Amino acid sequence: MKIDYKAIWDSINEESQKKQNLATSQVTRRILTNGLFDVFLATDIRKNIRLLHIRLEEGCDINVDNLPGLRGLKIETSVGTLANIHNSLFLTFTQSIVNTNNIFELFISDLCDRVIILQDRKNLLSTILSTLSEWEFFFEKQDDELMSLETQKGLVGELYFLKDYLFHKYTFLESIDYWTAPNATNHDFQIIDRAIELKTTSGKQHKKITISSEKQLDNAGLEHLFLAIYSLNLHHNMPDKTLPALINDIYFLIKDDPIAAFHFQLKLAKYGYAAADAERYLTAFSISEMSFFEVGEGFPRLTGSDLPDGIGDLKYSVAVAACTPFEINTDILTHL
Repeated sequence: MKIDYKAIWDSINEESQKKQNLATSQVTRRILTNGLFDVFLATDIRKNIRLLHIRLEEGCDINVDNLPGLRGLKIETSVGTLANIHNSLFLTFTQSIVNTNNIFELFISDLCDRVIILQDRKNLLSTILSTLSEWEFFFEKQDDELMSLETQKGLVGELYFLKDYLFHKYTFLESIDYWTAPNATNHDFQIIDRAIELKTTSGKQHKKITISSEKQLDNAGLEHLFLAIYSLNLHHNMPDKTLPALINDIYFLIKDDPIAAFHFQLKLAKYGYAAADAERYLTAFSISEMSFFEVGEGFPRLTGSDLPDGIGDLKYSVAVAACTPFEINTDILTHL
């Protein structure tokens, strides 16, 4: 069962407002967990910053000096008391730049969501490192930095697939969970043992797609791997077709599911999108053509097994025409 983090943060923030003139320094909430770790979300009332506390026990050898240093994030360990847990060692993640509350709540909630399901204490470090890696763009990006046009095109394609296909077969929350591209996974969508890699093209590039690694078209461990290719037209002076307009359309669809809306906002933030910048995204997009293919034996691709030892970080292009024998002519939803 998914946790309603927005409701928790709303409760914390409301209580913080009421206690501003009291001696209490933090308002905390203990998060229900199915795993091994006690986890608390908190707000420092006086500093108006957000925190995440993870109780450490024997077997959790975390050296904060070995964790990546990211702008706006402070990580430290300290002995303290929270709720009925006395004089215990806590690993604490602290917001160190004011006025970033909304985004920081998303980051902390994402990390919390992963920690509370851990069944092996040795997996805490790898979970922290992978989460920090996924959020690195947010921490390191400049305040006025927009997503590149290429990143916008990729996100637009993924959002159209989410809205026009997954929402028609799965719940909103399931669909957003299946959208894995913001988590820096090998494929853009992962539905149990089926995956979809989505590529967008525009202008003179319609005849080929770019594959960014040897893993993107690797179907090892999957029952099915599909390639979706969206051909986009780019426009100006069409405000109802911009990236923010598409995002708002999706928010409208899921407005009655606050947990789905929160996780959608979380994944957009990991992508680097901030609603405050919406008016600065002026390029509009429309889909001129969609094609779907099943990746399998004989498909034009390179995978890890095709490469000599020592070769990696592969990037190459594939002619769309070469994929034609593998095209799916039935509704893609019947395969998902």
